[in-house]
Amino acid sequence: MFKQSKLRTQRQQNRVFIYSMCFMLAVIVLCVNFIDSQLKLGVVFTKHVNVLFIGFLLVIFSIQITVWLIRNKVYKGLKHAIHHYLIVLKLRKSFLDANYFNKRFYFNTEIAELPKIKLQFTANFSKATLFIENININKDISDVNISFALNNFIVDRAYLSNNENYYVFEIYNSNTDQQLKFNSLYELQKQSVQVDDYTLFIDKSISISLYGTLLVGMTGSGKTYALYSLILQMLAKNVQYNIYFADPKNSSLAVLGERISAENTATNIEDIIKLLQSFNEMMEVRKAEIKDKLNSKLEATYADFQYEPYIFIFDEFASFQTVLQTMEKKKRDEVMKLLSQVVLQGRQLGFFLWIVMQKSDATLLPTSLRENLPVKFVLGNAEKQTYTTAFGTGVDVPEKNFALGQGVFTCPILANTPKICHFSYLDFDILEAVTHLKSRAGVM
Repeated sequence: MFKQSKLRTQRQQNRVFIYSMCFMLAVIVLCVNFIDSQLKLGVVFTKHVNVLFIGFLLVIFSIQITVWLIRNKVYKGLKHAIHHYLIVLKLRKSFLDANYFNKRFYFNTEIAELPKIKLQFTANFSKATLFIENININKDISDVNISFALNNFIVDRAYLSNNENYYVFEIYNSNTDQQLKFNSLYELQKQSVQVDDYTLFIDKSISISLYGTLLVGMTGSGKTYALYSLILQMLAKNVQYNIYFADPKNSSLAVLGERISAENTATNIEDIIKLLQSFNEMMEVRKAEIKDKLNSKLEATYADFQYEPYIFIFDEFASFQTVLQTMEKKKRDEVMKLLSQVVLQGRQLGFFLWIVMQKSDATLLPTSLRENLPVKFVLGNAEKQTYTTAFGTGVDVPEKNFALGQGVFTCPILANTPKICHFSYLDFDILEAVTHLKSRAGVM
């Protein structure tokens, strides 16, 4: 543990000055009262001294209360003020313990100038954004035990503000359950309409636009049910989602795919390659259609023109890659070209590749593909190497014992560093829900 600095802060120095002055005045008042009781100087004089002293104390007390209320933003509620005060107080103590301050002179006394702190809570206190002033490039904020000072709050991700004046910490209350739980398809549909047709929700506070996606997780991490929750959302949208399923292990995703779209589901290697070719052909058709419309809106995407999205879900990609490596080079190159074209061109056209696997090592997933998948999920308690291959080197992953369906992800704009997420819990029959949604789509 750090040895706390002997320097006082400006606030502490002000308190010492005020309390010293109050003590001195109290001594003077006591002396006047004692002398008056002995020499009988006059009751009126003593009474005025007592009233002035009490008035002075009330003024000092009122000023301190007012400053505390303003500083802790009591206009947002007393609960907010108390939370704000306790966290900021512990943070300031941590700064002193870690010697994270600049030395300044205040009335000829050397003091510790601590960084400014801004703390913004959400309405339900489940999350907050913490801003800590970047006071000196020679002082490392990593020396400060931020997590210890946050009570029940945990750092989700941290970064430097654009102007580099503040360190920004996105924190969340560990006592708040972010997971959505659905006991029926109706409940999931009700939640789905709260986001637009080209966005999928993950948990209570995270929703993501459609991107090429990598979903990594060991057996039992909850990645299959994560896929189910996303697929059901697609089927519940007002816009038709064209979903393609490639499942080389012919497991549960193949069963679901055949129920949703048998003609767009493949399990053996040759059929999967044909499905990829078909997917690319549809993308080329879309490219020709959208080209003319871009003349009126150059940077627009498929969503701006209300086109249907196409999703190619590739489960157990490592199994496919293992078989592919036994084939001739010409065939391997053809498949890699098909995959690369979707990854590199699909975003604007509305064609997305989702790769699902247990590990994303370069031997199993080519680096060129992995680096061009903007959204990456790693579910469960993965090995350090798994995080490194998914997110890259030098990336800090929140240390946490992840529950089923919980993990970390990165996404453009929303999470440029790994952020914690928790996929939905589905307590209803998935196949029955798919059948219902397909029948509804047929009626429409």
